[in-house]
Amino acid sequence: MPEYAPLWYWVREREHVRIRKDRGDARPWTDDPILSTYRFCNVRREDDRVTVWVRDNIRKPYADHPHLWFMLCIARQINWPPTLSHLMASEAWPATDNADPCPAIARELNEWQARGEKVYTGAYMISAPSTKGTSKQAYIAETVCGGLWARRALFSQWQDATLQRTHELVTRSNGWGQFMAYQAVVDMRFTSLLDHAADRETWAAAGPGTIRGLNRLHGRAIDCRLSQAQALSEMRAIYRVVRNETGVEMDFSDVPNILCETDKYLRVKNREGRPRGLYVAGRGH
Repeated sequence: MPEYAPLWYWVREREHVRIRKDRGDARPWTDDPILSTYRFCNVRREDDRVTVWVRDNIRKPYADHPHLWFMLCIARQINWPPTLSHLMASEAWPATDNADPCPAIARELNEWQARGEKVYTGAYMISAPSTKGTSKQAYIAETVCGGLWARRALFSQWQDATLQRTHELVTRSNGWGQFMAYQAVVDMRFTSLLDHAADRETWAAAGPGTIRGLNRLHGRAIDCRLSQAQALSEMRAIYRVVRNETGVEMDFSDVPNILCETDKYLRVKNREGRPRGLYVAGRGH
């Protein structure tokens, strides 16, 4: 039988941290030294700082835009609000017609970097060009995002779309691994594109951190290989009881996240390593 206690603990305590911070309590927001020291995502992805920015600046104002899906894909590749704000201010995006927006995006990303500005998030491992001498900005804009734009006709029918099918479509383009594609798809899940999807409460992609979390809870070796089908079955079992066990409301798309974050927490607790990010005021927490 799986031992879910560490997961329930992490969910409850991490949510308490968020509540105490949001109501203006003074630090420390927790007595847990690990949660106080390191940066962890929120229980609900919708509460994370960048997701809030994406919701307020892309999902809501461009809710009816024909290329909303493409905007959300670009947003998650870059995942850094100042850069995204620059692209919008420069009118490099969103695309307003069928003209390819990717060269303009590449130009503005290079200009932003030339100013000495940070271009991308530090939270994700972003793919890099395999050809020596190729600009990373050009690669992200013209290959990673350009490949999606070239196949945009496949993203025009949303009435019967599912999260799983959309995820498969995104991963067919260069530079879109399982994890990055899932980040974009979850953003779409909270828009009219996929909020009606039949699998919104039954399907999620399990990345490496999620699988490590499942392995820990099930007493398996941390590096045990797990099929997506088995991971999905185990995530569904967690989702059925997580609210009753923790008192915290969440979406099915949050389950991979809490497993990944619990893995990070247990890595520190078990003295196996530590997360990359320390908590810094204004980020994380």
